[in-house]
Amino acid sequence: MKRSIGIDINRDKISIVQLCFTGGKFSLERASVREMHESGLSEEKSTTDIKTLINSILTEEKFDMSAKVTVTAPADRVFFQNFRTDLSANEDVQQLIKFELEDDFPIPFDELVAGICGSRELKGNDREYLIGAINRLELQGRIKTVKQAHLKCSAVTADVCALYAVASLNYNLIDNTPSVIIHADNSRIILAISEKGRLVCVRHFDSQDLAEADGDTPLTPVQVLKREIEMTLRAIFASNADKRLKVFISANNELLDDLSARLPESMNCEVVALNPFAKIDCSEQQQPNTDIVIATGLALIGTNEIPDVLNFLAIDEFRSDQTVEIKRGLYIAGALLLVIGALLIAMLFYELNNLENQRELVTKQIREVFVQTLPEEKKIVNELAQMNEQLETSQAQYNALAAGLSDRVLPLRILQTISEKITPDQNVRINDISMAPESVRLVGVAPSFESVDNLMSVLRQVSGFNTVEVPSIDVDPQGRGVRFTLSITTILK
Repeated sequence: MKRSIGIDINRDKISIVQLCFTGGKFSLERASVREMHESGLSEEKSTTDIKTLINSILTEEKFDMSAKVTVTAPADRVFFQNFRTDLSANEDVQQLIKFELEDDFPIPFDELVAGICGSRELKGNDREYLIGAINRLELQGRIKTVKQAHLKCSAVTADVCALYAVASLNYNLIDNTPSVIIHADNSRIILAISEKGRLVCVRHFDSQDLAEADGDTPLTPVQVLKREIEMTLRAIFASNADKRLKVFISANNELLDDLSARLPESMNCEVVALNPFAKIDCSEQQQPNTDIVIATGLALIGTNEIPDVLNFLAIDEFRSDQTVEIKRGLYIAGALLLVIGALLIAMLFYELNNLENQRELVTKQIREVFVQTLPEEKKIVNELAQMNEQLETSQAQYNALAAGLSDRVLPLRILQTISEKITPDQNVRINDISMAPESVRLVGVAPSFESVDNLMSVLRQVSGFNTVEVPSIDVDPQGRGVRFTLSITTILK
């Protein structure tokens, strides 16, 4: 048995629904809607009011506090964009969308949390993906609000995903004919287009947008919605649908009746009142209610029986884990470089000490042979001359040793310089280092193109490096940012 709670935090009300999934069937256990008072106060005060109201509903209605919780992201802070590509794997597209759609969302790159809502096949091998995005700060604010109500989010999604979950569960939306799904309440209007069981387009409106005028002539809500539906269909399919559309509508009785009467004849469509409980067991007292449609969809998503749902929380956590992994890799790489450098230096000192011991042994043997050969010529043993001779011998040996070790010392200096300049906070991982007498090649992974530019700027400031260039840079197919190759020419002596 699985229990799940869906919380729809809207501008004017909070709706909470608790579902139970057991024996292959869904059943409605709890449902509650509370109005929120208009607040012109600070955002902190508004968050406190939401927390208090959620606590009150959960306590009074006896909701299961241990159930999984799915909550809507702020409706006016979620943005949608269609993205065309020849890639067919969602994992590959997920790695690219943040870079490809960087300029298509009004969100800073570092704060962008984006994921796939749906997709459709185009001619040839191309596909079009529906991408949803939110600012990480908005996402964390919503998670914090729910956490203050003593709940833990298992998923944060867009309200259109919850609407589509209700429609896809209760109605078959898998044929080739596009379906239109509309939800209208006191604060928002959601217009979604689906094809072959997948979302392909989403539009959001404010409820006040239904009151428009064409010149001096006011337009009815039906006329406004009809115009928006036709414009959306033309934008997505390049023409009006040839087949008879199905339009699923979740709205108050007055708007539903008006749409049911006028849309079929003007758009060649079939209007269906969206019943959120068509395939969900519920008591006779609980009638279909527009106010709980989104919350019901959220609860359905929380049972994990609805596949491929956009979850901003999971996307953000995955990116955070990748960042931690990159930092850990950089720390390990830096530690290994330091250990290698220390071992090489220790080996150099060992060789120097060994040569010195050999020199002293040879000098001692020469003295012994000289004394044994000319025992009477003690005056020849001039200490000052011997010291000068020893000094000259030591100098010659040092010069020979320095010449022999010069090829080892230069790489050490280069390694030391690079390890000092690539700090852990740059989030850069070096996978391979190749050295020639006057050049160095670095191969690594960075979180973004900007990170590579910053690394080049730092290395160009090194006095011992003549040039720092990037002969190769590309998006890492394994989803770890960008893969690059740095070419450095040196002037170290």
